[in-house]
Amino acid sequence: MTDIPWDKLGIPDSLRTAVEPAAPRAVRLAAAKGALPASAEALLGMLYVLTCGDDADIRTLAIETLSSMPNLVETLSQRTHTKVLELIAKARPERALDERIMLIRAANDRTTTLIASRADAKLCDLIVENHERLLLTPAVIVALHQNPNCADAPLERAIAFMRMQQSLPELPASRPTASALGAAPPKAAVAPTPPPAPAVFDLEAEIEAALSGKVSPHLEQKAKLDLFSLEGVTVGGLEGFDFDFKDDDNFSFDLLEEAGDGADEPEVRASLEKRIAAMSVGKKLKLAYLGNKSVRSLLIRDRNKLVSVAVVKSGRLTDAEVLAHAGNRNLPDEALREIATNREWTRKYPVKVALVNNPKCPPSVSLSLVSQLQIKDLASLSRNRNVSSVVFTLAGKLAKQKSV
Repeated sequence: MTDIPWDKLGIPDSLRTAVEPAAPRAVRLAAAKGALPASAEALLGMLYVLTCGDDADIRTLAIETLSSMPNLVETLSQRTHTKVLELIAKARPERALDERIMLIRAANDRTTTLIASRADAKLCDLIVENHERLLLTPAVIVALHQNPNCADAPLERAIAFMRMQQSLPELPASRPTASALGAAPPKAAVAPTPPPAPAVFDLEAEIEAALSGKVSPHLEQKAKLDLFSLEGVTVGGLEGFDFDFKDDDNFSFDLLEEAGDGADEPEVRASLEKRIAAMSVGKKLKLAYLGNKSVRSLLIRDRNKLVSVAVVKSGRLTDAEVLAHAGNRNLPDEALREIATNREWTRKYPVKVALVNNPKCPPSVSLSLVSQLQIKDLASLSRNRNVSSVVFTLAGKLAKQKSV
């Protein structure tokens, strides 16, 4: 199983051997039960790996554990693997989980369109206001259009936004039901029936049975309780789900991995600019979060503010890139605000200096940083007439106070 993306799944080295096919069955059973000491993030990854295995009993047990995991909303993050998110969306169609998943940019098209198609009125309202999500997955607007819970007014605003961004997919000629003012409110979604409590798992008994060649006590007990199996599962409609590790990015290697010598050659850069220019806004957004340095240097200058802000939010910027962007007068103020609100970056003094001297940096951001400058930089800033008068005036006053 060398193709398993261990790091992306959040599984540390110490736990990988517990879910590999070569691991003792009793150990894999313990992992599927969630009996091994692991963080919630690691457990999610381990359970998904086990559902991709050939052992049907272990697959079933892993799904059961996933279905009963507590505090799952808090566990999901931007690092959660896209296929794990898809499995959760199918196995646990819960309102709180759906809302959380829609905010995770890694969620693939199948996941987000599924959630949009079943969203209640409140979640529909949240989705149509999430412009980044609509651009990342234009098919979401189609799913909302066919969802009777989605009100006409916010849907029309979202359609207008997508049309303005030249990203509106073809919509069906009519909606399934009218949601005009005065129409009866949609029925509340029925919460899925939780699976029955799993059978008691005794690790020592399992190991003893495995060594003696006997049937697993847990599986024997589980059969008596008639718990659901993967073959007949109906929770979230797992039938048809592909248990694999494939991402939906479909970006070529040279766009994602850091390039070597020659990446800045005029011909190479011109080719890259041409490829990016031909991409849709949604594709650019995805690439902004995943692309290498050469890609980021182009996308940060994109005319669409959502794209340039996504580059800053990607978490992939180097210190040198951050410093250069902090002083870039061509960056939108939203991108500069993202830099200024990142505590790790603003702990670096040169970044503070670059931000306060950037005329495009919002005064509300600059003023919070001016008091942290040294006298020589305050004096210099007080003479900078390109920045807001409020900023250079405050810099002059602080320079005099500190020089006393």
